[in-house]
Parts: sequence; C-alpha cells; structure tokens
Amino acid sequence: MNFLFNALTERALNRGQEKAITSGKLSVDNASLLNRVDRLATELSAFHFQCIALYMDNCIDWIIADLAAMKLGITVIPIPLFFSQGQVQHLIQDAGIEAVLCQEFDSKLFNIKDRVALNSIQLVLLDNSQQPDISQLNKVAKITYTSGSTGQPKGVCLSVNNIENVCLALANTLADQGIKRHLCIMPLATLLENIAGVYVPLIMGNCIQVEPLSELGFQQSSQFDAIQFATCIERCQPDSLILLPQLLKSVIQLKQANPNYFNSLKFAAVGGGKSAQSALEQAHQLGLPVYEGYGLSECAATVSLNTPLHNKPGSVGKVLSHTQVRIDQSGEIIVSGQTMLGYLHQDDLNRSQQAEVHTGDLGYIDDEGYLYISGRRKNLLVSSFGRNIAPEWVESELSQSPLVSQVAIFGDAKPYISAIITPQENVTDGQIQTLLETLNKNLPDYAQVKGWIRSKEAFSTQNQLLTDNGRIRRDFILKAYEEAFEKLYITAQSA
Repeated sequence: MNFLFNALTERALNRGQEKAITSGKLSVDNASLLNRVDRLATELSAFHFQCIALYMDNCIDWIIADLAAMKLGITVIPIPLFFSQGQVQHLIQDAGIEAVLCQEFDSKLFNIKDRVALNSIQLVLLDNSQQPDISQLNKVAKITYTSGSTGQPKGVCLSVNNIENVCLALANTLADQGIKRHLCIMPLATLLENIAGVYVPLIMGNCIQVEPLSELGFQQSSQFDAIQFATCIERCQPDSLILLPQLLKSVIQLKQANPNYFNSLKFAAVGGGKSAQSALEQAHQLGLPVYEGYGLSECAATVSLNTPLHNKPGSVGKVLSHTQVRIDQSGEIIVSGQTMLGYLHQDDLNRSQQAEVHTGDLGYIDDEGYLYISGRRKNLLVSSFGRNIAPEWVESELSQSPLVSQVAIFGDAKPYISAIITPQENVTDGQIQTLLETLNKNLPDYAQVKGWIRSKEAFSTQNQLLTDNGRIRRDFILKAYEEAFEKLYITAQSA
C-alpha cells in the first residue's frame, strides 16, 4: 500500500499539525496519525499474522488498525457489525482468521485463545481450527465479504493494485470539487466507504470525520432517526458524503422541511442501488449536490460516477479511468481492468487478475459514454403474458413516496406484478392503496402493481432480508412471504 503510506508521510512532513481525522471532540493530526499507524504496525509485527479481521464501530481506531495491518502486508477482513452470529463465524472459518482487532470483544462471536491490549484497541487471538491459506492470500490486501442476494457471504479478494487504481481514479475525478472534509456515514466495513471515504480523502489531503453510527441516527440496521442524522450533519459541516438511495429520500424530506440543512455539502455520491430519477431531480431542485454512481465489490467498489462537470440525469455517470465496460448481446454489463483477484477458495485465485467480471446488471452506454442501469439480469420478471419487467424500475418509483419505507416487487410467471411494502409509521392500508392507484396511472399496464402485502417487519440485515449495502434479498423475501403471495393470487383469480 505504498501509495497510501507515501501520502501519509507527505502529509506528516509538510502539514503535520493539520487534522487528518476527527471524531466528536477528538482529533488526530497528520503527524500523529503516521506515528500511531507505525506504532501499531510495530506491535502487530511481533505476531507474524497472515490474516486478521477488524470488528468495531466507526471510529478513529478502525482507520488506524486498518492502515497498520495493511502496512505490514497482512490480509485485512473488515467484519460488518450487522452480520449475524452465524455469518461472522462462517467468515472466521472461511478465511482462517487468526485474530480480531476490536474495541470490545464478544465471547459468543469469537472462540478466544488470548487477548492483548494495544492502547485503545483490543487484539483478540482466536482459537481457529481453520488456518489461513498462505498460497491464496499471497497477493490479497483485503477481503470484503458481501452477503449478496442469497447464501453465505462470499469473500471478494482485492489486491493492492486494485485498491490503488480505483483510489487514484476517484481522487482525479473529484479533484476540482473543493472537498476538504468527508463524513463517513456508511459503516467503514462497507468497501465503498472504506475506499472512497477513507483512502481517497487520505491521498487527496482531506480530513475524515468519523462518528459512531448511533450518533448518525442508526440505532439498528433497520431503525433510523432522521432528525438525529440531520443534527449530526449540521454539527460536522462536511463537504462530502456517500448516500444509499433510502438515505437520499430522507435527505430530500429533511431539506424540504428545513432549507438550511446540508448547505455545507459540495458533493454527495449516491450508490448501492438504483435511485429513482425523480428523486435525483428533486434533490437538484433543492440545491443538493447529489450525483449517482455505480460499482460493486468485485470491481473495488466503483466503476462509474456522475460529477458536476460530467452529469447526465438517468445515467450512473461516465466510466472511471481505471476500468473498462462493455455490454454483451444479452444487455449485461461486463467490467474489465481493475477487477478482483477472485473469490476466496477459487481454484485460480492469485494466478492472475480476473479478466472480466459479469456484473449481472443490465444496461447500456450512450453515444457520449454515459452508463445506464436498467435492472438485474436474474431479477428480470417475465409475466405469464410474456412481458419483461425490471422490478427495480417500479420499486424506485414507488419508494419515492413519503408513505413508503421499503418495497420489493415480484410477479415472475404471474399475470401481474405485486409488491411487499413496508409503510412509514402510522400509514394506513387505504393510503397505500390510493398511492398504488395513482402510481399505476403513469405505468404501462404490464408494469402496474395490482396486488400488495404489508410486510410483517422492516427488511433488515438482522432478518437477512437486506444485504450489507442495503439491497433487498429477493429470494429470502419471497420465501418469507411465499404463502401470503400465493393466497394473494388465488384470491384475485376467484374474485
């Protein structure tokens, strides 16, 4: 990770007293950051680790631990706090993790052999029957586990080269935006925030603001206090942040209620799922500098991005300089260039970088080089009348209503599509029905939502109905509501 440590050294030598990271009333200047990273790296070097994990809330220590381990060439695996106990234990065994850097340890999650206090960080040594595969981890700088849409989390293996090139491409793209302070509002264990919210600001010379997720209004993965979120933003006064589509919806509503909110922002990237075009247009009308991008873990988090200089509504931006995109005959987006080494335990992992990544996303590129996403290949619904429907299209439109918290569209091999909806608090069934009738007037007949079910609980990572970056897990949702769906269609047929 020489590109990062060269940047840290330059910052320490030339601007040693400037703030590098802040959190609440705490701050670390450039000189202190380099010193703390070097000190922790020295302490860790005595253990000769091949593979360790990070398990802690967003904080200064998370960043220092990540940098120290990577400086030693140790393969680092961030563990999302919202992973279930089973997912965490699968990850530990799957990768042969030898130790965990954390602030507090949980004996239910970790089979502990010993623990060592390293200043404010706990080093938990694991009694792990599975040892790391040194031959596979030789070139792997970071493994990011993505829960995906089905099954156990898979380990996406990234090299130093993967990470460096996406960081440099993003830094070059954002160089003229006047960004000086970035606030991390996604978990640092999320690859996008790790790369774009930590590494990119470090090499650009910017300050990183990190706050515990509870300070940002995230009480649990499915509970969010919008007012607390806005209060934290106003206190921190960031120039940039990264939003998920659901957060963008909250930001718009907050801005409508108080025009003075979010005036410090110069750039807000939105990704992790398709945003409704109407939401992006509404954001710009309110003066919010929101720009949609696209990426996936297998391509080191970011593939394309809109910016103030190059922005085309409806697209996810121009492809960044570190990678290439083509569209195959079926309409699938294929990415090459700086792609992952592969998945952990893949037979050819580390022999060479993956030539291409088949994203599973459908889309196209226009004459000016802007990339568009139309849906997921495996999500494509084919009605019993033979009409193809991308559920993301209908979901994005419906989710823009202030009455709707979450929505998932289904209807493969059915005569019409239906929805599972999590309404906002105190919203009645009658209000949702009226909303659907209004929405349907603007949709073609084959894409109209003609049946719906109120969800029993919000989709979350805890109930495994959301992925770690907020995408719905369709197979899991469909299984959870399969009986209710069948009754819905049977009732309609007999009516």
